Amino acid sequence: MTRTLLLTMLLTVAQALAAQSTTVTPPPAALAHLLQQHPTAAVKEWKQGAKLYRAVFTVKGEKHTAVYTSAGEWVRTEHDIRKEELPKPVHKTLLSGTYSGWEIDDVEEHHTPTHAQLYKVDVKSASKNAELFLLPDGTVVKEEGKERKGKAAGKN
Repeated sequence: MTRTLLLTMLLTVAQALAAQSTTVTPPPAALAHLLQQHPTAAVKEWKQGAKLYRAVFTVKGEKHTAVYTSAGEWVRTEHDIRKEELPKPVHKTLLSGTYSGWEIDDVEEHHTPTHAQLYKVDVKSASKNAELFLLPDGTVVKEEGKERKGKAAGKN
């Protein structure tokens, strides 16, 4: 009986500790920027990584993430969009360039201090993945490719 009671108490305490979320206090400049840029945002949580802070919030029902340095400097704001929402020049670049025939895997719209609007498009082929950053006019700003794990070129 005592053993059962002790086990029940330990289980209850463990559940209570697991339910407690660690509260992250963002840098004041990050919080001020977020509130200024998105005054109607419903902030769900702040996350702290090794170098960056992330604010997860919704605006008009859409999930967004704003990223800040530990000093509170804004790095970018991003949110998922459907590939059909990409501007026509971006579609044209994807269909006619190096990555024509590749599958569009994921699309995000980014806003950064240097680019008011930028699209991050993840594409994949049978053997490679690539991450492309494009301007609304279809210009590729940055591209990073890598071999797909377990899918060496020429092998199935």
